[in-house]
Amino acid sequence: MKPFFAASSLGAAITMPICGFLIAHFGWESAFYFTGIIGVMWSVAWFAVVYDTPAQHPRISETERNYLLKALPQENNTKGHMPVPWRSLLLSPPVWAIIITHGASVFGYFTVVNQLPTYIESILHFNIKHNGLLSSLPYLGKYLCALASSVLADSLRRSGRLSTTAARKLFTGLAVGLPGILMVVQAFLGHDRVWSIAIFTLALTINGAVTAGYLGNGLDIAPNFSGTIFGMANTLSSFGGWLSTFMVGELTKKHNTYEQWQIVFYILAGTYVFGALCFVCFGSGELQPWNSPKAAEPNHKQEEQPLNEEKA
Repeated sequence: MKPFFAASSLGAAITMPICGFLIAHFGWESAFYFTGIIGVMWSVAWFAVVYDTPAQHPRISETERNYLLKALPQENNTKGHMPVPWRSLLLSPPVWAIIITHGASVFGYFTVVNQLPTYIESILHFNIKHNGLLSSLPYLGKYLCALASSVLADSLRRSGRLSTTAARKLFTGLAVGLPGILMVVQAFLGHDRVWSIAIFTLALTINGAVTAGYLGNGLDIAPNFSGTIFGMANTLSSFGGWLSTFMVGELTKKHNTYEQWQIVFYILAGTYVFGALCFVCFGSGELQPWNSPKAAEPNHKQEEQPLNEEKA
């Protein structure tokens, strides 16, 4: 799961300099053709090689299939459909800690990924080729930090130095809180080219530690409904993509000055810090009791009744 989450940052780190080169030499349309073709190729590969279970895959060896069937949990085959305990889920503070923190973190991420090239070009005055390369640096840093922090967090948990709750809160607090502080620094030093790129790179690099924090936390608190929790969190955070674009457009549409961008940085700082505090206060790494609703309990009681009568 963790390499999967980190891979989006690696994709941005690779794509941005390539698109900068394409735009400079072949026009802006070439960037869309390039990314569109890559997306279609990846989709074809995905549908060709991905199956629901190892047993359904037609192109793996019997040895690999048997190993995967033994290594992977097969509980879903016997449980059947498990109804979502919506009331308990929606009233759970750890769930809302994940949703709010994810929304705050991704709002900052979207603002940087969508608006950083504009800021580099209009305020720092880099050309488009340098723009693509410089814009990719924070995402490369985020990818590397995501992998390193995940390994470190797992090591601390295995050794018993940190509980799951402590590890999730520590890495979330650092990954979401520190970028907020750095956005305040950016508001004061962001007019300088070197300082600005360094601060953006450091902020997004540190944010990569969310993979060791809240990002996989749904599996800790409710593995049976982690997909539902992540879907709720992702729905809110997707709205942040539109909101960040609208916010920057409204704040900078008149003159696009550094002073207007300072307001953007202060809003980002507040959003990051708010998200970090929410998770530190309400987050948890403990399995929630509503993770295993007793949907099959009536059936078991009906089956046990004849046995009890026979004994009587």
